[in-house]
Amino acid sequence: MKNYTLLITVVFSCFVMCTKEDKNENLCYSNTLISQINSGDLAVHGLTYNSNCLIYESTEPFTYKRFSYDDRKILKKVEMAYSFDAFSCVMIPGQSPESDPRKAKISQYSEFEYDNALRLIKKSNYFINSGHPQLTSYQTYDYENDKIVKVSTLNPQGLLIQYHDYTYDERGNLTKDDNYSNNEGIKLVSTANYEFDDKNNPYQVFACEGNPGLYTNRNNIIKETSISYNGQYESHGSRSYVYEYNSLDYPVKINDLNCIYGR
Repeated sequence: MKNYTLLITVVFSCFVMCTKEDKNENLCYSNTLISQINSGDLAVHGLTYNSNCLIYESTEPFTYKRFSYDDRKILKKVEMAYSFDAFSCVMIPGQSPESDPRKAKISQYSEFEYDNALRLIKKSNYFINSGHPQLTSYQTYDYENDKIVKVSTLNPQGLLIQYHDYTYDERGNLTKDDNYSNNEGIKLVSTANYEFDDKNNPYQVFACEGNPGLYTNRNNIIKETSISYNGQYESHGSRSYVYEYNSLDYPVKINDLNCIYGR
């Protein structure tokens, strides 16, 4: 147990060093853009932004994402790299520069397509196998009044795997998520319901990825209630979130997590 605790401490200590290095490359600073999330004294998420104040890098323990945009400032590609080396965040003398997670080998990426109204209509997901990208799945998007009301996931052959139906409140917050699976017929497998505060949601910087809910909500989730369906049985769960806010109505504390802006 002591060795496990030491490993976790090393991982997060390394992550803090990486997020500090990121600051030198962060081209946009704003007191409304979240830059770091801490659990106690340990960083668990670091974010940087490009010169247009769009999300550029997202770094978490073992996970790195890089965002690319076209000339219209529209997201075109998200690249992902993973590292299971506890020391991957630290540049050790004599060690390969690949130990920097921002220079890690990209193993997955997603590409985004839009309609003439610049609405996201397709997201294609690839895995890089021996240097060759292979399509693993793709998502398509249905809209009502510019809100995504359905996201369908299909395999490379175009067979529907699953889809989500979404319901929103008048403020644009996602209040209900019904998840259907196409496994021997289309069946409802889970439902999630959400309640909200009236403050600003800092995670909207990820809205460009096209994942309705946490990353697109105008406000912050204060309660989540879920139901999972398994044949004749149902399992229920719920989770609550408590916030502290700054003078701009952005969360500075979410349960046990601390949010830092603009640095």
